[in-house]
Amino acid sequence: MAQKLKFFQLHANRLTQPAIGAALYVVLFIMLVLAITPERYGIEVGAPAPITIMATKDVVDTVTTERLKEAAARAVEPSYKRAEEDVASQVLSAMDQSFAQLREIANTQPGASADSITDAELEEARERFDPVQIEKTQLAALMSADAETVAALFQATRTLVNDALNSYISEGQESDTVSSITRELAKTYDTSLVAVAANVVRAHIRANMIIDEETTEANRQAARDAVETVTRVKGEVIVREGEIVTQAHYEMLKALGMVESEVVDMPLYYGVALFLLLVLASCVGLMYAFARKVLLDAKMLLMLSIVCVITVALSLLVRTITPYLMPVSTGVILVAILVNPSTAFIVNIMLSMVAALLASGSSGLFTAAMFSIMITPILSSPLVFIVFRRRQQRTTVLLTGLVIGVANMLITISLGFVNNTDLNGIFFNSLWAAGGGLLSAMFCVGLQPLMEWMFNLVTSAKLLELSNPSQPLLRRLMLEAPGTYHHSMVVANLAEAAASAIGANGLLARVGAYYHDVGKLKRPLYFKENQMGDNPHDRTDPRVSASIVIAHTRDGVQIAQRERIPEPILDIIRSHHGDTAVVYFYDKAVKLYGDKLDPRDYRYSGPRPRSREAAIVMLADAVEAAERSMQNPNPAKMRELLRKIIRGKMEDGQLDECELTFADLDKIREAFETVLAGVFHERIEYPTIEVPQLDREENHDEGENEKT
Repeated sequence: MAQKLKFFQLHANRLTQPAIGAALYVVLFIMLVLAITPERYGIEVGAPAPITIMATKDVVDTVTTERLKEAAARAVEPSYKRAEEDVASQVLSAMDQSFAQLREIANTQPGASADSITDAELEEARERFDPVQIEKTQLAALMSADAETVAALFQATRTLVNDALNSYISEGQESDTVSSITRELAKTYDTSLVAVAANVVRAHIRANMIIDEETTEANRQAARDAVETVTRVKGEVIVREGEIVTQAHYEMLKALGMVESEVVDMPLYYGVALFLLLVLASCVGLMYAFARKVLLDAKMLLMLSIVCVITVALSLLVRTITPYLMPVSTGVILVAILVNPSTAFIVNIMLSMVAALLASGSSGLFTAAMFSIMITPILSSPLVFIVFRRRQQRTTVLLTGLVIGVANMLITISLGFVNNTDLNGIFFNSLWAAGGGLLSAMFCVGLQPLMEWMFNLVTSAKLLELSNPSQPLLRRLMLEAPGTYHHSMVVANLAEAAASAIGANGLLARVGAYYHDVGKLKRPLYFKENQMGDNPHDRTDPRVSASIVIAHTRDGVQIAQRERIPEPILDIIRSHHGDTAVVYFYDKAVKLYGDKLDPRDYRYSGPRPRSREAAIVMLADAVEAAERSMQNPNPAKMRELLRKIIRGKMEDGQLDECELTFADLDKIREAFETVLAGVFHERIEYPTIEVPQLDREENHDEGENEKT
């Protein structure tokens, strides 16, 4: 069961970081969508616009563009190709057959008129001469006409058709050809007879040049493609208040997702989702390479996510004034204070990208404002690390804000000169950008203590607070265990000097040393430095004595946790003895009970120090205790003792899990020597001699004379 529980806990821990990342992604996506989604309007085609509406981004006027494309396509002349079959012979042959049928009734009823022809006779003639159409007047003219005249007419018609076919008749131009032949025949022959010949031509004429559909469509498509797309750029008015909404207006607003009754602009959401995913993925990759410990720490990852969300939320609120005022640097300052500079720089990159999207909601996509707001925090962030490297007080945040503000102003001015010629606009934007830096610092002043309290973090400011002698635990040490308090002060001096010598966190080492023995508050008189002659261990079983001494690390962790002491200091309390043995009581127990004892009962429970600061406190604690018991200390003795203690810790494996090198150990030893030389310096022996006391009345008179 225990193994199963451990298995589930392990997998739960592995899923925590992805869950935090997914939650951050969803929250940021919602905030960005709400920030850049355009306002939607209730508009209808044919109704007046309720308000002047401008494009929130570049949008294509699809209706107008399509109309222009079709007009260009219609203006293209068709392309032709010669018909594959012999059209001329087929047309002339068909005409000859019709002419032969018509000549049979020529001059069959001289003097015939349209009135003399019945409907039945007309219908019979139409069926006979089909497909040639004929009317009563035409039939009467043909029946009364001279046969030679009709033959001449038909021959002339045939000749004209043959000539037309030889010079090509294009598809769609058949009617024009018939009209041309009719006009030519009308110059010589009777109109009614010409109409009969024209009907024959109309019935059989065919184009011998047909339209090349493929070539024609290709030409029309080329004409469509040559038409430039009609586009309304971001900020351009689409429809003015009171103007009748056309289909073109409606389609553009629909494409922008600004019509209430239509679907939203999904491509906008897809773009935001993909962009945010790429930004977060890049940040995860950078953290894996340069801040892996933070990435694997669920608490740190949750804190970073909260900082990012708060920064974006504050930027959203301030953006309504101007995007240049957005406090984007809030994130980099907070993370630099609460975590470390490398993580802060990575988070700053992500927040800069997100801020650029926020700026697009007010200033437009891919504009100078967006570029400026994205670049400014990235360029000014190194100043944060420079300032915090020199100073650690809370007031440093305000100084950082001032420095960032000046940097933001200069960066905005420089980018403004590149992209703009409006000097007044550049000047005001730079002032807003400077205000953004100061605003970031002000937000950090309020958020830093809150984040420290929520996540129980150790920062330089927090360490300075914990080092104050008025802190409850330190005050209790001073009053209830004064010997331990003095011991802790000396250990703190040793630890800070050694940590500074190797580039570790000297302030953390000092404060950790202050609190490393708070567990002795539970039974202070069982520890030598707090005893005034009486030693309770003299009348206590060595096994119990060992348990009491060993328990002070565990008791210290419990006491410190109740006071919400940060985890790095708890690690120092927990590991400042590692798993070393309580040799004195083990030796005493062996003498009383023999060597059948379990040595593990006489060792601290650990763990061994994992950080450089914890290892330094372990060494400083051992050195101070040993040096205090040294008889007639001198530099040579101290140096040899230091070497012995450090070598002993190494051989016992107590330094195996920390990152100290042999060079670091040499520097630590030298730092210890320097501090101990001041603590245990040789004092002069004062002679015993009686000094006469001053006459009080004489001294009083001299004082009055001096006043006069």
